[in-house]
Amino acid sequence: MSNVYTLKDIKDRGHRLGSVYEQELEKKIRSVTEFNSEINDLSGKLVDKYNEREKEFQRIYADMGNKASQLIASSTKVGFQLISERKSHSERQRELEAEVKSLKSSIKTLKREATLAQKASSVDKVQILSLETKIRELEGKLEDIDLERTYHDLDVTGGEPAQISSSEIESLRLELERAKEDHNSKEYTIECMEKGIEATHEITSREIDALYSARSNLMEENKSLRDQLELKENNEISPPPPPMNDSSQIISAGGAEMVSSTQSIPLLPAIPIVADSLMSPMLIYSILTLLLIAIICTGASGTSLNLLWMWANTFFDKSSGGFINIFLAWASVHANNHPI
Repeated sequence: MSNVYTLKDIKDRGHRLGSVYEQELEKKIRSVTEFNSEINDLSGKLVDKYNEREKEFQRIYADMGNKASQLIASSTKVGFQLISERKSHSERQRELEAEVKSLKSSIKTLKREATLAQKASSVDKVQILSLETKIRELEGKLEDIDLERTYHDLDVTGGEPAQISSSEIESLRLELERAKEDHNSKEYTIECMEKGIEATHEITSREIDALYSARSNLMEENKSLRDQLELKENNEISPPPPPMNDSSQIISAGGAEMVSSTQSIPLLPAIPIVADSLMSPMLIYSILTLLLIAIICTGASGTSLNLLWMWANTFFDKSSGGFINIFLAWASVHANNHPI
């Protein structure tokens, strides 16, 4: 129980009213009261500010949650786009591989055709040699005929005149001219075939190089897409943290979430579309080579050559390759040498 003091106990030990000690005590009491009121006011202001900050942080947290959801949705969308792009690139790579195989088979076919053309050119060379021999024989016959005519005119032999008609001489001359024309035509044909084979090989090698470069570019793009997908899988966006009362923790958690969310989405690069034509001029060159070999082996007439020249001018562009121009020039010259 606490002690109880009476006036008798504090007799001769108290202070009178209005003394200095009492005034100092009143001043201290007033200062303490004022300080207490200031503390109460400041505490109220701090509470109000804390409530405002709490509301603001709740709003920021809700906005961050919405942004995180949007980032997750956009990341998923980008992932699907990358997967679809990778599938399209894989399909494109398979198409290029199939086209390369087709071109390789076309090259084999062209090599066989070139071998046949070389064999045909060797046969033509043999025919040229035989024509040269025939030309020399005809020239010798003409010289003999001229000598016999000279001897007959001078009456050197004294025997019966040679019974050689002028029609036989003209026929020999015409045969000699035809042999010379055939000789020149065969030489020009062989030259055109050799130039056409060289042009075909050059165009084929250029197309193969272009396809291999396109294939290498496609493989690099697929590698880049795979790296991006791996980066996306390694940097998945974590779910937003639960709300916290501490404002500093909310700010730090929100900032970390924003950084991780922005880092989890890689930039989508501009994927070039390899848009090249699947149609190759090799088919045109193959058809022209076969027609050329068929014409040389069978010996077409002037009418068929003129029709072939008109057909080639109608359906083929003269700027599509040197071999077409060579073929058209040869067809024109051959048609002029063999009129209708």
